[in-house]
Amino acid sequence: MKQQIRINRFYPYSIEEVWAALTDKSALSEWLMPTENFELKVHHEFQFKTKPSVGFDGIVYCKILEIDAPRRIVYHWQGGGMKRPTTVIWNLKSIEDGTLVSLDHFGFEGLSGMMIRYILAFGWRKILRKLLPGYLAGNNNQVIKTLE
Repeated sequence: MKQQIRINRFYPYSIEEVWAALTDKSALSEWLMPTENFELKVHHEFQFKTKPSVGFDGIVYCKILEIDAPRRIVYHWQGGGMKRPTTVIWNLKSIEDGTLVSLDHFGFEGLSGMMIRYILAFGWRKILRKLLPGYLAGNNNQVIKTLE
């Protein structure tokens, strides 16, 4: 079983609009998870906070590793039973009628890592299929082309 999550989506919005959704504190809090201390700075540490569940206190600890606005942001992601941080990479590519978004999330280790990867893969797919496009569309339903 692969230990990486890779999802590609097309959104009919400009690269600047998608970049803002991925890098603005209030936008992230609306479509991903609440964050009070996100800042778009390399080496900045921040947290996402959500409802706790079994084995997960509801806090995801992150640290921004790389920024290449408006094309790429990379950060560490560690929560729940993760012994080490994983890495999330967002790549954006402007194309004629919108933006291609690629999400890679990797670094899951061991049996617990496989289980966490499985849970997160399900969550990321829902987020990129419904929540992010809903935010971008102002909660209007849009047809999103899946490129998986």
